[in-house]
Amino acid sequence: MPDGKRGSKKTAADLAFNAVVGRNIKYLRRANKLNQTKVADHCKVKFQQLQKYEKGINGCTAFRLHQLAKIFNVSMEVLVDPKMITQHRGFTGQDDWLDKELTPQDAGYLKPQKDIGSLEEIMEAVKCP
Repeated sequence: MPDGKRGSKKTAADLAFNAVVGRNIKYLRRANKLNQTKVADHCKVKFQQLQKYEKGINGCTAFRLHQLAKIFNVSMEVLVDPKMITQHRGFTGQDDWLDKELTPQDAGYLKPQKDIGSLEEIMEAVKCP
């Protein structure tokens, strides 16, 4: 392969999916008061791999999602649900740490975007004269 890397290039949808899964893993791990090493050991991966899952750098296989769902005692659907954090935040009382842990890009993904406009407005605004 020309770039020396395996697999195909990640699409925007892949990256968005990985980010959702990663945030949900991190949320559930912290809600269950587990450290990365403990979760990684259960999945038989290094804690650095779990970090990559949580950051959305690497995606999880279905097998790994199944393992993680068993650890957290949830269904796999919970791990891939983009609204999982917002649905469960009211029950944990841990809003403060969640907001502090999100990067600005992550926070923007979870919160509605204001003052952006429609796609047509954006396309019109970026036209060069």
